[in-house]
Amino acid sequence: MKIIVGLGNNKIGYGNTRHNIGFKVIDLVRKKYPPVNILKTQYYRGWEIEIEGNYVVLVKPKTFMNESGIAVKKVFERFNGELNDYIIIHDELDIPLGKIKIIAGKGPGGHKGVLSVINELGSKDFIRIRIGIGRENLDMPYVDFVLSPFLSEEKPLVEQSLEKAVGAIEEIIKNGIEKAMSIYNA
Repeated sequence: MKIIVGLGNNKIGYGNTRHNIGFKVIDLVRKKYPPVNILKTQYYRGWEIEIEGNYVVLVKPKTFMNESGIAVKKVFERFNGELNDYIIIHDELDIPLGKIKIIAGKGPGGHKGVLSVINELGSKDFIRIRIGIGRENLDMPYVDFVLSPFLSEEKPLVEQSLEKAVGAIEEIIKNGIEKAMSIYNA
């Protein structure tokens, strides 16, 4: 079983921001693989799906980004499993727009949502799909930048990275992280 968590801010007004790209990936996977069951809790919304005969749970925390670990820990307590069964998807300033990078067992790199997950689980031994949101022309504080929407001219690259993230999830589930990294970390 794989647990796929898209990080984002669940509150009204954040839906189309750069910080919510993890939620966008969950929405695309859910659309491609219709849920067989819906999970609703105070901490997260979830959907049970099947990919290539594998049981998968998709999760969107209901917490603020910086408290994502609270929701992830609740998911972990419910489904158990191994930490390497967890795939956390999040925005990344240090990766160019349109690119993704798969990593495992690494520190948060300044991402407060990932830091919260590491703190709550007491480990960094999970898989992450980092989606580039660009900062090449960053002329504002990074906090304002991650909470801003994508520009219309950026949307084709955003769509490209979302499709790559969905492909990376499928590859991890079918053939493992090493194979997925060899394809998507190029």
